Amino acid sequence: MPHPIDDFVAQKIRNARLMRGLTQSGLAAQIGCSFQQLQKYEAGQNRVSASRLYQIATALDVSPGYFFEGVDDRAPSDDIDTTTSRILFALARVESPQIKETLCRMVQAIAKTEEMDGDYDAPTYAKTA
Repeated sequence: MPHPIDDFVAQKIRNARLMRGLTQSGLAAQIGCSFQQLQKYEAGQNRVSASRLYQIATALDVSPGYFFEGVDDRAPSDDIDTTTSRILFALARVESPQIKETLCRMVQAIAKTEEMDGDYDAPTYAKTA
């Protein structure tokens, strides 16, 4: 069973890759491994060596310390779900810095509203043909 820190680092690798709009194949090519190996790193199935983590950090333009930021603050149930990953992936594809900033402010406002008012129930919309 993987150590919680290994799982944490694996998730940070995936998130950083998605934020940069890279595919697993693209990042794997940059660091000199197969995309299957990168999948194992991101799934926490294989541990990432220090030298490989340095290569990943360089390819993703982050410091190696990035992969450990927030490790002390993290609760065991803080795994990023599929919807959040999809949002991150879509956001990474937006090219306009102004639009990205606007979206960031919107999400922060929604999060703040949830904190103040309790759980937010998203409105449901009827599909129109």
